[in-house]
Amino acid sequence: MYDISNRIEYLQLNVSVWLEVMLNVAGREMDLYKKVAGLQIIFIIILVCGIQHFQAKQNAQKTTIEELTDIKDFKKILRTKNNVLVCYVISQKQASNIVKIFKEAAEIVKGQGTMLLVDCFGEARKMCRKLKVSPEPFLLKHYKDGEFHKDYDRLDTVQSMVNFMRDPTGDIPWEEDSTAIDVVHILDALSLSKFLRKEMRPILVLFYAPWCGFCKQLKPEYAAAATELKGHSVLAAIDVNRPENAIIRQQYNITGFPTMLYFENGNQKFMYEGENNKNGLVGFMKNPSKPPEKPKEDDWSAVKSDVVHLTSENFDTVIARESSVLVMFYAPWCGHCKKMKPEYEKAAALLKAEKIAGIAAALDATKEAAIAARYAIRGYPTVKYFRAGEFAFDINAREAAKIIEFMRNPREPPPPPPPETPWSEEPSEVVHLTEETFRSFLKKKKHVLVMFYAPWCGHCKKAKPEFTAAAEHFKDDPKVEFAAVDCTRYTAVCEATDVKGYPTIKYFHYHTKETKSYNGGRMESDFVNFMKNPLGPVVDATTAPDKVEQEEWGDYEGAENLVHLMDDTFDTFVSSGDPVLVMFYAPWCGHCKRMKPSYSLAALQMKAENIPGVLATVDTTVNPKLSSKFNILGFPTLKYFNNGKFISDYDRKRSAEDIKTFMKSPPPLIGNKDEL
Repeated sequence: MYDISNRIEYLQLNVSVWLEVMLNVAGREMDLYKKVAGLQIIFIIILVCGIQHFQAKQNAQKTTIEELTDIKDFKKILRTKNNVLVCYVISQKQASNIVKIFKEAAEIVKGQGTMLLVDCFGEARKMCRKLKVSPEPFLLKHYKDGEFHKDYDRLDTVQSMVNFMRDPTGDIPWEEDSTAIDVVHILDALSLSKFLRKEMRPILVLFYAPWCGFCKQLKPEYAAAATELKGHSVLAAIDVNRPENAIIRQQYNITGFPTMLYFENGNQKFMYEGENNKNGLVGFMKNPSKPPEKPKEDDWSAVKSDVVHLTSENFDTVIARESSVLVMFYAPWCGHCKKMKPEYEKAAALLKAEKIAGIAAALDATKEAAIAARYAIRGYPTVKYFRAGEFAFDINAREAAKIIEFMRNPREPPPPPPPETPWSEEPSEVVHLTEETFRSFLKKKKHVLVMFYAPWCGHCKKAKPEFTAAAEHFKDDPKVEFAAVDCTRYTAVCEATDVKGYPTIKYFHYHTKETKSYNGGRMESDFVNFMKNPLGPVVDATTAPDKVEQEEWGDYEGAENLVHLMDDTFDTFVSSGDPVLVMFYAPWCGHCKRMKPSYSLAALQMKAENIPGVLATVDTTVNPKLSSKFNILGFPTLKYFNNGKFISDYDRKRSAEDIKTFMKSPPPLIGNKDEL
């Protein structure tokens, strides 16, 4: 390629020669020459601008994918970039296909990751030898947070590389799973439209989201059904969690996952609402039929009870007229509201029968939005107490007995305890790190034990004084440090170090750059013993997580009959054949604390009465994989399993008697969805 200055000189010379010839032929006077000379200058300016624009465009394209030859530059990039994919080639000519795919993918992920090209045959030969890389003819390696992460293990396609760079630690996308080869994987709205237009066989389309727990459970069943139905009908799937597929959610009114719609001749017929297993899907596709319409739920205000139903027309009148009013703000679709309704109706009847001063009223906040906004209703149900026509305070009573007890003597609940002093403000030898100080601190210290925590986490609160006390033992040793990171404030640090639950404790060594998870005990002596020889074998934990959990439940009658499950024991246990009811909880959760005595007692009564089944627990703060797998969004959440399969959620009262009755006669298998 010519140098730009050479190009300009060449063009100037040619333009000058052309002008001279034209002037000789035309015999023009000097003023004409001046005019033409002006045109020459303008022409050259335009030409230079065009060449510069072309070169700028070429440079912009080149910067999308950087070609490296020096290992120092490579190390510098690893220090500054946390998501790097490198394509090593024996020569760009021999690996032209993969280089083309690699460059296209780099264009798409620009800003989300860094993609580098290293030609081991050219100037980067020395660099490849130092890295011990031998591409034949290419090799793809991923680096995360400055360290080698893994060899690229996906398909050699643009879309696969883009998916990988967007989530390099995630699971392989379903469309790349070899077990789902008979499922038609649809990419976007245009592909879906074309597919529905061209495919003449019956079609079932699964609309899913990768994070959805119920979708994950359904996928193997769906794939197996697709294989069995091959040639008869088509099972397709589309990830509508992608931003570009939001239009599909709107078009087909997708409000929860998984949603399955049945199509014939490209036209939507109805929704599949059968069992989420292979047999249910195959049976439906061989004999598709519209599901029976669900009976419409009556408006609560139409149901006869002693609850006074308020609207915008009577709200102010009733509040002003009555001296003592309890108002339940609710939404018809709210599950907690549905559970509370019978208790609230019972309380209203008792108020009337026992002639207790006051009334129990209710207001549908979805219909009366103005009133709900007036009282800043943010969740359902919200219960507010009004005295002498004025709002007094909120109460947190949802059972009839509690409501009656309150209405007999309405008193404002005690204020919440003062906020705890942040750990970082407590004097100690523990160093509290931030996004700005994390990396630089680790580079300066030989041995560092870091606790990644959340202030609300119960296990963190228990470990905190032990961790702090252990740090005191090493305050005079400049090579050893104890540090902590608040993951609610410095999320980027915790995400970069792959923190999935709290507390997560990791050891860092600046010299060898070794990082390893600490899975030992959480007593002062455990931490001290580990840091005396952090590079040696880990001493057996004196306070393993399951032991901690047993201690947490130990004071409740019957707790010895509960089984405490972990990420690594759950699947084996629930697959043992016995029916299992699992309580997913968080130690800080108030509702969980109130339920624990009843749950423990139910386990004892089941044993005494020989009721088949097991009551188990999962602490979600230390078992993040299970929490993610089953999409646990609130506490406590109870789920029923049989023969290793999830059957249904437990949605009854939380008394020992109700739990025991449920286990005596558990529900049959039903379909489930994760809400958007």
